[in-house]
Amino acid sequence: MDTEEDMSEFLMPIDKEKDSSESALCGRKLPLWLGLLLLLVAVGLLVPMIYFAVIANSKACVDGLQAQKECQEVNQHVQRQLTQAQELLNEKKAEAATCKQAVVTLRDSLKKEQARVEELQGELASLNQQLQDALTKERRKSEASAEDYPSRFSVLFFPAFLAGVVMTAAVLITCKCLKK
Repeated sequence: MDTEEDMSEFLMPIDKEKDSSESALCGRKLPLWLGLLLLLVAVGLLVPMIYFAVIANSKACVDGLQAQKECQEVNQHVQRQLTQAQELLNEKKAEAATCKQAVVTLRDSLKKEQARVEELQGELASLNQQLQDALTKERRKSEASAEDYPSRFSVLFFPAFLAGVVMTAAVLITCKCLKK
């Protein structure tokens, strides 16, 4: 046995101070009042903990947690819908701004075209007036020339008639001369 004790010293060194303090603590007993106090504290903590555990697992609390979870899910769903609606609203606002700009551009183009039409209508009215003036002038000329036509006809017809008579006479004379 001596060899076993000797061997145990080599395998496990023995700290005599540590060994003596452990034996001193083990030898002492905890005062009764401290033990009761610790027991009361443990029971005092254990009872509310059990109470809260029972309440936390009660039907009302579980239903409340379930309702809160469902409410959060609905809230998230509504939040997503709101975000989508805001994005759609922003897109529609951008489209409306583009449409308003197009309307302004078209309105400006229309005003320019209306001004051009009015200008062309003015030119057309001027040209119509010039045409009416020219027609009136031409009508007056033709009326004046129609009144003048008989006197001009006689002036032109008489020399042609004389020329025809003279020519006929000349042809007859020439024919007689050639027959001889």
